[in-house]
Amino acid sequence: MKFYPVYLDLRGRSCLIIGGGSVAERKALSLLEAGADVTIISPLLSHKLTELSTSGKIAHRQKIFEQEDISGELLVIAATGVPEVNISVARACKERNVLVNVAVPSEESTFIVPSVVERGDLLIAVSTSGASPGLSKKIRQELEKIYGPEYGLFLDKLTVVRKRVLNEVTSEQERCRIFQAILDSDAIGLLRQGKDHEAEVRMIEVARLHHPPK
Repeated sequence: MKFYPVYLDLRGRSCLIIGGGSVAERKALSLLEAGADVTIISPLLSHKLTELSTSGKIAHRQKIFEQEDISGELLVIAATGVPEVNISVARACKERNVLVNVAVPSEESTFIVPSVVERGDLLIAVSTSGASPGLSKKIRQELEKIYGPEYGLFLDKLTVVRKRVLNEVTSEQERCRIFQAILDSDAIGLLRQGKDHEAEVRMIEVARLHHPPK
């Protein structure tokens, strides 16, 4: 099976989860973190999902799944403990061209969720196309050691410098040289040492060196 890698902007988009157990809970928390509008369909909810429903962070329909429930949804996650129900959800989604992720059996999915390293705006996704979730986890853990929190801080500071460069430098070729020089500098190393201010100064210095003020 081949998958097309993509990052979805789910902010304010309607996403549906069928199931109310631990898997549904984990999926709901991830979707909420991405800014999605989450609805759960399940007769029962885990303690955490109950808290989220009571606080209004998710919507809950206390019922069993019906095919009409997927109307208007961007994506659906079938996370019940009953494979037959999950398969029914998957088939209904496929008939309506709605993206669906199925906990069990996973081969019914039209999309899978990779193992992710998140460092601010830096997202590194790892997938084995479902062949070995354990290997995905192992590689993710290795990447977490290589790419620490300093990379998120670096991107935050680079965003500020980047805006300045885009406003002041008209040549695309010159912009590329400046950004590459910043990447090649020791700014990330300084951030790794906790020297945030020094890193920011270094990035600005590098940008000015390659494009002195007139």
